[in-house]
Amino acid sequence: MDYTLAMEDDLLKAFHNFKRGLLGETSTALIQNLLRLYHPPHITSVQQLKKVGIDDRILFQQLASQGFVNQTPQELAQRTRYKLLLSEQQTQYPAVAVHDDVINSEFVMTLKPGEARAKAHAWLKSLLADATNVTVIDHYLFSPPSRNSLVPFFELFPKKALTLFLNQPSQQDKSAIKALHTGWRIKENTHAAYRNVHDRYLLIDNSVEVVITSGIDYLFDTRKECTLLVRQKKA
Repeated sequence: MDYTLAMEDDLLKAFHNFKRGLLGETSTALIQNLLRLYHPPHITSVQQLKKVGIDDRILFQQLASQGFVNQTPQELAQRTRYKLLLSEQQTQYPAVAVHDDVINSEFVMTLKPGEARAKAHAWLKSLLADATNVTVIDHYLFSPPSRNSLVPFFELFPKKALTLFLNQPSQQDKSAIKALHTGWRIKENTHAAYRNVHDRYLLIDNSVEVVITSGIDYLFDTRKECTLLVRQKKA
């Protein structure tokens, strides 16, 4: 099953109570904030359900058959599509605070001038970690100033067998990228859907699309705003 995200223990319990009609008045605001970010189906484990007092033997068996027995919420988050963990208060990746966070209801991260980019880097690394192919759409990737960010950008990619589809890379560009990891294969991008786009895109395994509206160089340069939008790629 393609799970979307995980929840911390307190949120999972509140969500379970909400579904059963047992929501207290003090939890109403919490659930409202949670539902802004909630995308079904969420992931959990036998251990987490037991910890929050949920006793569902049939669900235990289903989860155990999928191997979800003893994982922590943080570990579960890495088994989901969006690599995120909904939290009541925590903001350090992979957590997303449902009350207030730089990642909002559309899975958009907006970093203002001067704000650190570490959370954006961590999120991208997790999204890319299990990829087998990634299409990078940036018509200025090999031109200044984006070219100056080439090495730190590709350092976010996993050092394993991976096919990269790029727009018109020169042999020099290919060599510079392959020097970071010899297991990467570089091919010409022929994806017609991105032919006339302005924003920068990452298409991960043809299923998850990352839109970088401010340019790849501003993933590292904090002088200007940087915005990431992560969504499921529509057929």
